[in-house]
Amino acid sequence: LTKNVDASGKLNWTAPKGKWTLYALFTGLHGKMVERAAPGGEGYAIDHFSAKASADYFKRFDEAFKGHDISYLRAFFNDSYEVDDARGQSNWTSAFFDEFKKRKGYDLKNYLNALFGKSNEDMNSRVLYDYRSVIDELLLEHFTIAWKKWATTKSAMVRNQSHGSPANTLDLYSAVDIPETEGTDILRFKFATSAANVTGKPLASSESATWLNEHFLSSWADVKKAIDLYFLGGVNHIFYHGTAYSPAEAPWPGWLFYAAVHFQPTNPQWKDFKTLNDYITRVQSFLQEGRPDNDVLVYYPIIDRYSQTGGELLQHFDGMERNFTGSDFEHVSKWMLDNDYTFDFFSDRQLQRMSVTGNAIVSGGNKYQIILLPANKFISEKTFQKLVDLAKGGATIIVYKSMPTDVPGFSQLDNRRKLFKQLNMQLNFQSQGKVKKATIGKGAFYLGDDLGNILAAANTRKEALLGKGLQFIRRKNTDGTTYFITNRSDKAFDDWVPINGNPVNMAAFDTATGPVSLTGPISVALFDAMTGNTGQAVWTVSLSGQVNARLQLQPFGSVIVRTYHKKITAPPYPYWQRSEQSQQINGPWTVEFLSGGPVLPAKAIVSKLSSWTEWGGEDVKNFSGTVRYSTTFQKPAADAAAWLLDFGQVHETAEVLLNGKKLATLIGPVFQTVIHSSLLKENNTLEIVVANLMANRIAYMDRNNIPWKIFYNTNMPARRRENAKNGIFTAAEWKPMPSGLVGDVRLTALQMPSLNK
Repeated sequence: LTKNVDASGKLNWTAPKGKWTLYALFTGLHGKMVERAAPGGEGYAIDHFSAKASADYFKRFDEAFKGHDISYLRAFFNDSYEVDDARGQSNWTSAFFDEFKKRKGYDLKNYLNALFGKSNEDMNSRVLYDYRSVIDELLLEHFTIAWKKWATTKSAMVRNQSHGSPANTLDLYSAVDIPETEGTDILRFKFATSAANVTGKPLASSESATWLNEHFLSSWADVKKAIDLYFLGGVNHIFYHGTAYSPAEAPWPGWLFYAAVHFQPTNPQWKDFKTLNDYITRVQSFLQEGRPDNDVLVYYPIIDRYSQTGGELLQHFDGMERNFTGSDFEHVSKWMLDNDYTFDFFSDRQLQRMSVTGNAIVSGGNKYQIILLPANKFISEKTFQKLVDLAKGGATIIVYKSMPTDVPGFSQLDNRRKLFKQLNMQLNFQSQGKVKKATIGKGAFYLGDDLGNILAAANTRKEALLGKGLQFIRRKNTDGTTYFITNRSDKAFDDWVPINGNPVNMAAFDTATGPVSLTGPISVALFDAMTGNTGQAVWTVSLSGQVNARLQLQPFGSVIVRTYHKKITAPPYPYWQRSEQSQQINGPWTVEFLSGGPVLPAKAIVSKLSSWTEWGGEDVKNFSGTVRYSTTFQKPAADAAAWLLDFGQVHETAEVLLNGKKLATLIGPVFQTVIHSSLLKENNTLEIVVANLMANRIAYMDRNNIPWKIFYNTNMPARRRENAKNGIFTAAEWKPMPSGLVGDVRLTALQMPSLNK
């Protein structure tokens, strides 16, 4: 009927007799502007589904770079797909009807009733799937792959945040050099890191600590906890989100960024920022080495979501949120995470590039033990065929609850259903204990309702660290295995832990002389990335080949465990055990306010430590900056190899000096350091330089209406509603935040512990 619409938009048509339903489809501007654009970069978000729009977009950069040497640029970066909140969602492109017909073989104009949910439920689902899968292809091909090709002409890599997209994020991540995630959830991280692992990319990055806490309330200890979670999720390339470039002459707090963690020199903690960066650097040096060592490939059932009717035309995918909450896919993923199984997600496209070597499934040069289908309803005939081919070659496929029941979509439905049924008939499941098994070629499919049973039936490797209250990620090297292990609790850990990455083959074990020849660890070493302490671990191996290592971890502490297939030469790792002998360092304490503001409070001498905001007067309540505490103490009389210097509570970082020599910089959450007895004199001078948060000074400025919110295109939205006034952050109602040394400072004697198992 389009030919009957006049220039004013009026339809001039008289309906013949009968019941008619008219569908008017039009394109319009969604109105989404680029968020927080730089000056000169303002405008509407581009049409990511249009090849022409992408080409025009990249052309603008070609013009800007013309005549300039940009060979020094390592990579181009694309932030998350932030068009999901556009009016109308940005769910169309001008060439869509032609693209749809080319890709699906039928004219969508004839099935608009099904696209808009007005046909029967099955037809609605199938046409909607086809529409969404075409959008998927257009975003992948016309923007992400096109961008990667364009960057290649500049000899640069691309770093991309694919989350938020109305497409398969695993495929979008796979098309670039460095997949990047963000947030606070390991399962969300795994979409980016899985894509890196499954396609053999060495780096997976993160936009880190964007909204960790309210503005000015995050310590480096808070950041460390957040970064450790990224490491556990497979990230090995950390980017901070909140670093602002500010002119040196700008008044305090300088030019800030809208993100709620402020990484810049005006933050009093800046002087101790290197300690955090050194920690991250050391951990990354291990996590960028070797290859990922995960065992299970979990199928990403996005086609079930593409086939689901109701709601908006497009869904936007970002971890498990919204789309997979309460699903079997989420349950399977969480269960394995909570039960020491290692896994990656994979897509239908990624599956087509997998192969089998022996019984191992190979993807991106990495080997996996099994593929898991998470009770997905739909599966394409191409994916089903590939799974059967892999199984015939020796792969193991495990199926949770039930096999897929149908193919998705409407395009060539009869032919695809016919192939699906033929493939299904090749699987003859037979009961085998608590699971069912269908042997096919050299491999098999396993089916069951209990994840533990089917994983065990498939002889899937698992660790046993969560039972000890620890979390880990594992990588393999040519000469052994690397673990990053964290204690994400508020209790110290001191125990033996099983290390299953390389079990020892005890077939050639002489009980009198020990191993004659074995496979598995020959040496186990520990690396403390925070302190830099390294050394050989104390470890044992049982007659069954189980390796156990002794670990000591502070609350929220971490350690690198490294196994080697060879003997290494290194000193023993320092293990310590507290004795009952301890003494408090009583002071008095001389307290000097070194730098900060709004004014430097006067020097003070205190006999009992408490937050300096409690000492009386407004200057100490408003102060943000660095403060030096100093005192003297006598060498303890007890005989000890070393002493644990424990500061209790510190707000927020502490640089520790003994007799003029720096011992450590402590960023928390535990504020302890070991002093070897040889460093103690009869009379000792102890100095601690503490930095607090920016919060107290910011609160002072807001209470006194001193302007500091001077930022282009964002004027500090609040992280929490209670800190907002007229939509803008304010700290005017804040009470002074605890600052400085708060608890007792104590020395406790340390001895070498008995490490026999």
